[in-house]
Amino acid sequence: MVMFLVVLTFAVFIALDYFVFSRHRAEDTSPSLVASALAPLAAVGQRWPAGIFLQPTFTWSRLGDGGEVYVGVHPMLMGLVGEPCELECRTAGEHVAKGESLVRIGRAGRSLTVRSPVAGRVERVNSPVGGGTRWRDLEENSGAWLYRIQPERVADEVPRWLIGEQAAEWTRRQYDLLRAYLHDAVAEGHLGVVMADGGELPVGILGEMDARVWAGLEDRFLAQVG
Repeated sequence: MVMFLVVLTFAVFIALDYFVFSRHRAEDTSPSLVASALAPLAAVGQRWPAGIFLQPTFTWSRLGDGGEVYVGVHPMLMGLVGEPCELECRTAGEHVAKGESLVRIGRAGRSLTVRSPVAGRVERVNSPVGGGTRWRDLEENSGAWLYRIQPERVADEVPRWLIGEQAAEWTRRQYDLLRAYLHDAVAEGHLGVVMADGGELPVGILGEMDARVWAGLEDRFLAQVG
């Protein structure tokens, strides 16, 4: 009888460990915004693909053989928004002026407007388009671009665009400015402490920010046309 009670006691403790303590461990190790920093956005500016131009509208472009321009959104901006995100795109056949809204990137009821770096007619919309933070798809020409545009006066625009190390340096500088802006926005919270201690900007950090932070970021970083 005593042996039976001992075995029963051990069984009860094992059950408690499985149903209670293991649940707490699962909660402690669940994915968090800070954990997503394992894919740092700072890495986007470490190199720049050959033949890719950068504009201060946080867009990139590649010239096609027939004079068309392939335009995409800077991977760093896509990474800030995170997934799942919604893209409100132009439609094929539309004319877009330089500085007009090119695409709205939204998440959880908030959005950013990315402006067009060039005037022209939208020939094709590449949908769905990836929102990664790496250049691999772009380099392999496998789907990172968003629009194919037949541009107007592109020869006047290209000399003002950045390429190579200039583009990489611009990206690194914008990363530092974005980091400072978001640090100020969340200075009282846990994320502010992480960034103050030298942590990288987590992928998807804007998904945790309110509409005021989104609006301030758009005004400060996305209003430039070049």
